[in-house]
Amino acid sequence: MVVESIKHLKRPFSFAVVSDPHFVTRDFVGQAFDEARPLNADGYAENVTYSLAPMMDALRDLKPDFLVLTGDVAEQPLEPERHSANLEAALDFFATSDIPLVVARGNRDGISVFDEVTGPRMAPFLGDRPNAPYFAFEVDGCLFAVLDTPFWNADQYWWLDAVLENDNAPRFLLGHHPIWPIARAFFFNRDFQADMVDLLSRHAVDAYFCGHSHNQSLVLHRTPHLPVLQCMGALIGVPEALPLPLDHIQSLLPAPDDLMAVWPGYLENTAPGWFMGYVAPDHVRVEWHHINRGAEAVVSWFRPGDIQSFWTMAPAPVPQLIEANLRRIRQGFLRFCAYESMADARVFLNGNEIGVLPRADHFAPRRLTVPPNALACLQMENKVRVEPATGSEMTLGNLVLEVVLPGGHSVRSQIFDDIYTWSNRWDARESETLKKLKPGRPLTTVLSFR
Repeated sequence: MVVESIKHLKRPFSFAVVSDPHFVTRDFVGQAFDEARPLNADGYAENVTYSLAPMMDALRDLKPDFLVLTGDVAEQPLEPERHSANLEAALDFFATSDIPLVVARGNRDGISVFDEVTGPRMAPFLGDRPNAPYFAFEVDGCLFAVLDTPFWNADQYWWLDAVLENDNAPRFLLGHHPIWPIARAFFFNRDFQADMVDLLSRHAVDAYFCGHSHNQSLVLHRTPHLPVLQCMGALIGVPEALPLPLDHIQSLLPAPDDLMAVWPGYLENTAPGWFMGYVAPDHVRVEWHHINRGAEAVVSWFRPGDIQSFWTMAPAPVPQLIEANLRRIRQGFLRFCAYESMADARVFLNGNEIGVLPRADHFAPRRLTVPPNALACLQMENKVRVEPATGSEMTLGNLVLEVVLPGGHSVRSQIFDDIYTWSNRWDARESETLKKLKPGRPLTTVLSFR
């Protein structure tokens, strides 16, 4: 069912898409949070000051006609009864812009809390509160379908199939989970992906906006019959940090043959940003905006999948380590991503024990500091050995050595594609890069700066 058209808007119009703000106020900093989260409670509260507030200032200048939040609007304390108040505070914060709100549910947005709190906030723009957590609306003949990806099911599949039968143009889909994960292995809803590939092979859409992974990226991805533009962003991170190009740190994962165009974007938590969409009578333009630097990626088209312009800001060249600099290294880190790392796997670098992998999950990037004695033994090619604890079911990948030279220059080893697992949880997943190890057997590999 399509909600009644937004009659007061006509083309040209614009909209903003923000994902994963994870809003939390200082009132909640003292509450208990999951220690495996990418940022601690203080970090999320600081994100409101240093990312969300500047973005709101930018939106007041850009004046989009409406704002879509694609999930994980408020960070969730471990006490469920506190989540409703934090979500209310988040929506109050976004309402200060006087920009109409549309909200999709994220995996950290509870069912009852989300429906009770967000429904009334959307009613002034949509004309009524949605009668389901997935819904659609029209703006001057353009379709916007808001999906409930954390609770994807057959009913929603058939609903979307029927909605896409309508003769709308252009057509935008908005949801929390990506269809194709970028850099974060297995960090997606598998049933949702399979159904969306099926639907989007039969129904052309202009763009799918999502978040969830906290990475920033744009990909024009092939389906069996039609290309699909996936726009992934997140407004979470440390804006004063140096933005790290994603493909300098991690494997992108999608097969190159499946990507017709790609902007790898930035590693999660290093470049908070959001999307602006501009819909004219005859074309569409989408921009990704860095929190401090404005638009760094711009895509425009006349028809779905027929990209006319794909401009991105040129990344800085990848620095290289030379042997003469091996003795000038000031700091070093082993970067990694993991599922179910319980801080009990011992790590050795060139025979020197450098510590245990910190607790990590959801394949989010983490790093382990290399102590001075091991830094002194670094070579252009370095042997890494990871000894899991007895019974460990960890999955480990994206191993990268990062060293800091005088002047603060960071240099990293070559991208490491393989993913290793001591778990059975991925047995049904097909992946050329996934290597299964026997229980208790150590992982030994080489990380090269050459």
